Amino acid sequence: MDDKQKEIFTSIFKGTISAIPYVGGGLNELLFEYKSRIAQRRINVFVESFLMHLSTLGLEYDERVIRSDEFIDIYFAVIKRVIETKSEYKLKIYRDILISGLNTDYQSDFKETFLDLVSRLDYIEIEILKLYEKTGREGSTDTNKGFNKCIVSELTSASYKERIFKIIKSEVEHLSTIEIEGRYEFYISDLISKSLLLDKKTISNTYEDMRREGFTMLYITDFGKEFIQFIRYS
Repeated sequence: MDDKQKEIFTSIFKGTISAIPYVGGGLNELLFEYKSRIAQRRINVFVESFLMHLSTLGLEYDERVIRSDEFIDIYFAVIKRVIETKSEYKLKIYRDILISGLNTDYQSDFKETFLDLVSRLDYIEIEILKLYEKTGREGSTDTNKGFNKCIVSELTSASYKERIFKIIKSEVEHLSTIEIEGRYEFYISDLISKSLLLDKKTISNTYEDMRREGFTMLYITDFGKEFIQFIRYS
């Protein structure tokens, strides 16, 4: 990234600091100023980190891309979430989303939904979802006109319960086995409620699946796969 590109980025980013309101009326002036300082500091740190990482990648961008409505829109959407988090894990995700916004012409109706999911999901949930990335439906049920319909898709499910238990235990060492089980059930339930994972037991008619314990054999949804694609820089 050359000096001119950095100057363009910096001018765009600095201009947004005063343009994004953090809190509305009803709070006293001292609290408003305190929150505003926190918001500005988080924006500054994020922008500096983003520019530094961009420089290390050695990538150059067309000025028209940097100033495009598409990039400015995703930038504003990201900054609104940056203000609300202290998580380094999530800040790196937001950084990668911005970099992807410069490199790909990604079109989706779910951009705002995906950004909200980054804010709402526990980072362990995101790591759990990545475990299931290779599961789900593959193939197609489409056929050419005039031919009988033939299902050529297949569903791959998997159980990563033991690996997830280890992830939870490594992050919160003091938890008992029963508490880890509770955390596991919460994470899986939350991912299912957000349409990111599905429990094969709930959609299958086979005897094997019906008699199986719930929350064991799971698979990622197409929505979940798109979410992983959205947050991962490539």
